[in-house]
Amino acid sequence: MEQYTGFFFTLAVIFIIVVFNKYIFWWVKSIIIAYYGVVAYFFITVKNRIDQEYEGILPVPEAYWEENTNYVGTISNYLFLPLIGILLFIYYKWVANARTRKAKILILLTIIPTVIIFILFSFFFSFSYGYRP
Repeated sequence: MEQYTGFFFTLAVIFIIVVFNKYIFWWVKSIIIAYYGVVAYFFITVKNRIDQEYEGILPVPEAYWEENTNYVGTISNYLFLPLIGILLFIYYKWVANARTRKAKILILLTIIPTVIIFILFSFFFSFSYGYRP
């Protein structure tokens, strides 16, 4: 489980974004959390299966890197593509509920660090779990 610390950290950040957002209904939050719970379960079980299948084989075969990289890429899509939709929805509601033009501009400026953080999380996830030498 120690190898999944970064994955759990990524899930924790996603859960914080979802749970503490006032624009998302409680039942939608429940669906989102259940979705990410299912993704987490499948990621961990299949990743462990892939690792065990090629355990103890040296040098590590090309087939392992191919299978692992493709699987992590798929899970990366399942993690981060829905998050784009969630963030777009939150930003839309946030801007729509802003009262002044200055507030809307400041909210829109926060998109820049959000996109940078999103890209970093996506890159580090793919690099940490699906890196292929």
